[in-house]
Amino acid sequence: MSTPKNIKGTSAGMPYPRKVLTRLAESEECKISGNYVKAVEIVEGILLEDPSCLAAVEELADNFLSLDKYEEAEKAADFALKLDEKSYIANYVKGFLELSKGRWGQAGEFLKVANQSQPNNPEILRCLGWGTFHAGKRIEGIATLDRALNLRPEDPMILCDLGVCQLHCNSFQKAVTLFEKALEIAPSNGRAQECLQAAQDFQRKFSV
Repeated sequence: MSTPKNIKGTSAGMPYPRKVLTRLAESEECKISGNYVKAVEIVEGILLEDPSCLAAVEELADNFLSLDKYEEAEKAADFALKLDEKSYIANYVKGFLELSKGRWGQAGEFLKVANQSQPNNPEILRCLGWGTFHAGKRIEGIATLDRALNLRPEDPMILCDLGVCQLHCNSFQKAVTLFEKALEIAPSNGRAQECLQAAQDFQRKFSV
């Protein structure tokens, strides 16, 4: 499973004080620029004043996930779900963490809720498709990844995930095409390079 992309947008549209909204916006800007540590500092400051600020808890979970601090991300996501069981960010984080443990069924339950709360989000669909495929529903999984790719056609992570699934289905040429496109977009992508080599090797070995 590829490294997660940040889920854009939070519950910041809720009726928070102007000061809180400003700080949430600052945190979002830091996250977008890749300064996750600073983003965490900002939302932790918000939570010191208002521990029940859902948007800040969601941002905390999302940024911890990007920092590969999985234990902290899960704690934040669990707390966000206590505040709002339909929180799409919290359900996405929980789903991604279940994927990382190979718990496909559990991951799917969280990611389905995330998708219902925030439909047509390419990152949620990417994770949902990957989990669905590995849960044994290959056709549905590939269809979901195709939806993610249609929404974000220049995403190397979606291209690689879909390529790996096609490789598992022995669709070697489809896999090669997907990995080649990923490398056109991100030439230094190590995963795409390795997967392309594997797909070409399988293609030469098994294709008639």
